[in-house]
Amino acid sequence: MNIRAAKTAEELQDMIVEQARSLHGPWPLGMTMFVFDDAYGWSASISRPVSEADNFYRTRTLDLITTFKVRYDLDPPRL
Repeated sequence: MNIRAAKTAEELQDMIVEQARSLHGPWPLGMTMFVFDDAYGWSASISRPVSEADNFYRTRTLDLITTFKVRYDLDPPRL
């Protein structure tokens, strides 16, 4: 049985951005990311790139998100 750590959407977003910054430099100006609950656990959406450099950064960050999805579950908000 594989137990993954539960993180809030905000925690996941902060972790992804922090890791992307450490690997690829500053987060591109104007680029946004949204982490949300979906039918498969959670997902993240990143705004479209405006340059080739932003496209590289976005692609590498999407790869990070794939890695994080294996390690972490989304901790749903408690109502």
